[in-house]
Amino acid sequence: MSIDRENQLSTSRVPDNERVGWKAPLFNMLGSNIAISELMVGGTLIAGMTFKEMLLTSFIGNILLVFILAIQGYMGSKEGLNTYVLAESVFGEKGGKFIISSILAISSFGWFGIQTGVAGLSVQKIFPNINLTLATIVLGLLMMVFAVFGFKAMAKFNYVAVPALIILMAWGVFKATSINSFDSILSYTPSETISLGEGLNMVIGLIIVGAVISPDQLRFTKGLKDIIIIGVVGFAIISVFQQAAAGILAMNSPSWDITQVLADLGFGTIAFLILLLASWSTNVGNAYSGGLALKNIFSNVSRDNLTLIAGVIGTIIAATGIIFKFENFLSLLSNTVAPMAGVMWIDYYIINKQKLIKRTNINFNALISWIIGSIVSFISTKYNLFIPPINGIFISAIIYYGLMKISVKDS
Repeated sequence: MSIDRENQLSTSRVPDNERVGWKAPLFNMLGSNIAISELMVGGTLIAGMTFKEMLLTSFIGNILLVFILAIQGYMGSKEGLNTYVLAESVFGEKGGKFIISSILAISSFGWFGIQTGVAGLSVQKIFPNINLTLATIVLGLLMMVFAVFGFKAMAKFNYVAVPALIILMAWGVFKATSINSFDSILSYTPSETISLGEGLNMVIGLIIVGAVISPDQLRFTKGLKDIIIIGVVGFAIISVFQQAAAGILAMNSPSWDITQVLADLGFGTIAFLILLLASWSTNVGNAYSGGLALKNIFSNVSRDNLTLIAGVIGTIIAATGIIFKFENFLSLLSNTVAPMAGVMWIDYYIINKQKLIKRTNINFNALISWIIGSIVSFISTKYNLFIPPINGIFISAIIYYGLMKISVKDS
């Protein structure tokens, strides 16, 4: 697919004859979700949970994410549109374009910054004398290249990167189990305590943004069967495996900093080079989605140029050291992005019966519902109430449904 054709499809429907099924979207999802941030969550969870508790938390959290992806992704597949165009139809042309797309763009930049920051740390482990800021900037600029060329170029990159990354993790688990026996893994006792709710918030908060923006990739699928395959393999199975692997690796030195964990275990240069590849494969997707979000705002600028801009912004964020605020940033994203999905689901599936109704200006009912959902999610995080991203989705959905019913009665 040429760059010109990618530009044409960035704000329009993907025709049925250009749908590619599940393979390319799956590998792009795997490329995005095989990530150092997944390992970070596993390393954080094992600091406050037994291995069995961590495994249960990871399984429940990722199954919930599959449901979120399926509901959100089906909209993208059925309509053939990316997240930002879909959001514009719900929140209104001005509301979706200038508010929702802007927030989702910032989310993509932030994730790009996190992954680039970790990649910089990995390179510094290999070359201790290298300047971290300089390494981060150079890596960030390199990482966005495949995203500029679009969906199919990303898939080709991930066909190579994904198998290598899976081999690395399998090798890491094998090496870790040679240090910790299976009995010691199963009998591991943490020094701290992380509740199930806190753990689920970490797991779901990790890639809730990826589930919400999944239409960016799933618009190229042919239907629900493809989406389920992608969700189960590209989200649930690979995420549980990574988080479990990181938990085993980090048992001797529980930490979110997986690069330090690997260094403590004596992993060589090859391991850190493949960690670099993990960041690269994830950031291809981050830059791509960031470019699509900006395209919805700046419709007169080409998608490839906006993808370059997205990558540059993400690189600047990385150079500021956002990686050291990982958990706070994760919470911020999950609290603000997840409630958007609740509004979109009610509008598409309940109010409009799976029909896309375009609105002009701002749909204030949608905007108010999203803001309240975000506030509830923040409060839930502060007081550790259930699962904040899920709370936000439900509250925004209920309020939007109520407001729309009131609007109909008043009209």
